[in-house]
Amino acid sequence: MKYLKMIKAAVLILLIPGISFSQLSTGELKLKSAENTGFSLSSHSSKNNEVKLKLSQKPTKKIYFVPGGKIGMFFLQGDYRGNQLISLEAFGKYVGDGFWAEISIPFRFKTSPAFTDIGVDVNVMYPFLGAKNKSEVDPFVGGGLGLHFIGKDRDDPHKSSVAARGGLGLNLIVGAVFFRNYDFNIVTELKYFNYLREFDDLRYQGIGLNVGVTFP
Repeated sequence: MKYLKMIKAAVLILLIPGISFSQLSTGELKLKSAENTGFSLSSHSSKNNEVKLKLSQKPTKKIYFVPGGKIGMFFLQGDYRGNQLISLEAFGKYVGDGFWAEISIPFRFKTSPAFTDIGVDVNVMYPFLGAKNKSEVDPFVGGGLGLHFIGKDRDDPHKSSVAARGGLGLNLIVGAVFFRNYDFNIVTELKYFNYLREFDDLRYQGIGLNVGVTFP
């Protein structure tokens, strides 16, 4: 058997240019090229390499925190019908398994007469297609609460020129994330906001349309 292995090695050396016989051991035949890069004819070696390859693969599930920003328009409803505000928003997004949480600082404003709304919101989003979705577009629904501070100019000359008040606000959100398998995402959302207190004897609520990105 030993002589048979040596004969096989000699045949391989003759058939494959640049390969020289380097080592002969029981149950394993190793060959080495001129560049000193070896490979093995042993089935045990190939199995070990396969196990090492599997262990070296990166996990496909990602849990991470990423910042981002949004811009859009906020359309006042109810008592403030017909008014529009510019909306700017900075946010941080924590992505978990089957959901993500968002901490955001929205800032809405307009001029003539002046109206401002700045807040801190905590929202939770759920992609309603779940693990079945294999595309790069991930639609979602969500909602949350936030603390908002409102201020505006009054038109009534018999009252103070500025009204201001702080209180809780409710968010209901529907939208979609594009390029969902990457840290860099594009987000579009439709957000309903309702200020849960009366503001200067009026109800402050509206619908916002935002476009945003996350930064890897």
